[in-house]
Amino acid sequence: MNPSTIFSIANIVAVIAWMVLILSPNQNKVIPFLRVLVSGLFLGGLYLISLSLGFGNAEGNFSSLQSVRSLFMNDEFLLAGWVHYLSFDLFLGTWEAEDGKTNGIHRLVLVPIHGLTFYYGPVGLVLYLIVKGLKTKKFGF
Repeated sequence: MNPSTIFSIANIVAVIAWMVLILSPNQNKVIPFLRVLVSGLFLGGLYLISLSLGFGNAEGNFSSLQSVRSLFMNDEFLLAGWVHYLSFDLFLGTWEAEDGKTNGIHRLVLVPIHGLTFYYGPVGLVLYLIVKGLKTKKFGF
């Protein structure tokens, strides 16, 4: 399988997973499935495959921005980086949904937060933490 095909599959699976998370009438049942099977095993597996395909075929490392740029010139490592984002953002989205329910944050409030988490990861997390802090009157741990 080539990197472009894996990229397409990962994107389709991630979009479907986010739609299930947002639209499911019973998030308690879908969160473990999305967190473990989709984010962890499936996307984590694609990440491992991508790294394996690119290992030894790329120059660069994580020591400087230029070295990271060189590393990501390899399609397999670029794909691995993208799948890494998809996996962790979905994991974060499931945590936001679960934690939001625990803290009494309405699901509709989480919809734009989930959108931001899906597209911009940490931006969604920051907004979630602000909303949670306002709701619970606790900012921090």
